[in-house]
Amino acid sequence: MSLLISCEVGGNKVPEQLIDPALRDVLRVSDHMIASGEHENSSRGVALQHHHRGASLGKRGFVKQSRKKMRPGKLPATLSCDEPAAYVARRLAGKLQVPLLLNRYSPDLIDVSHSLHHRSLFPKQTRVWSSEQRQQLIETVYEPYRASVRQGIQAGLDRSGYLIHLSISTFDIQKKKKIQRADAGLLYDPACEHEVDLCLDLVDELYEEVPMLRVRRNYPGRGTTDRLTKTMRAEFANENYFGIELMLNRAWVGRPLPIRDEVIDGIAWTLQLVAELEQSEAA
Repeated sequence: MSLLISCEVGGNKVPEQLIDPALRDVLRVSDHMIASGEHENSSRGVALQHHHRGASLGKRGFVKQSRKKMRPGKLPATLSCDEPAAYVARRLAGKLQVPLLLNRYSPDLIDVSHSLHHRSLFPKQTRVWSSEQRQQLIETVYEPYRASVRQGIQAGLDRSGYLIHLSISTFDIQKKKKIQRADAGLLYDPACEHEVDLCLDLVDELYEEVPMLRVRRNYPGRGTTDRLTKTMRAEFANENYFGIELMLNRAWVGRPLPIRDEVIDGIAWTLQLVAELEQSEAA
């Protein structure tokens, strides 16, 4: 059974055509120096720090940007992202030695996990851009990433006939002044029997392998809402595709402590066990 890990919110890059021209030249020089084997000089650091001056980690674990309006052609080289989710995705993919698809562009520009018709496709600051500018984001960021996910899924299905697609993100400990009481959530479609069985097995194995992790099913959201896995589930309806979202509480996964890595490694081991179990049952 193949396993594919994706992270739609883990990148912080900005398409070059949207970056402030003064910064583009600095970045090109910096990239040239790196390619030549030289160390990065302070010019790039100063340039990027200028745009992050006074930045701090917000409750979402993202780097807060200034409230200055985001204008195409006047953006910094990087924006905010879900850094803890990207860390988890990379570590899981590395431990399991499976493909990782990480959207390298910031979710501050466009949310590639939503369908094109979704009202939250564009964040507040880019929603006011012109239709031509928004279309540019769709063509530059959204469509290429979606195409790469489809290709990754199809490659996994062609390789083994079964694919578990795990989409990684994180959630706030508090929402609308209410504590979200879980360390991790598994989101799936309750109408898909194979996804239900997979998640039940995952919960059971996680309880044995990572007992300190409190896991809930279809929490803090539902696996049937407009997300990437729902779209892929429909597109690969006639295939053995398992589309699961793994959402982790930022209260613990955002802290660089040894126990965090122990838990992530425990999740990786559990995924391997369950994937082997599903494959043997399918055979």
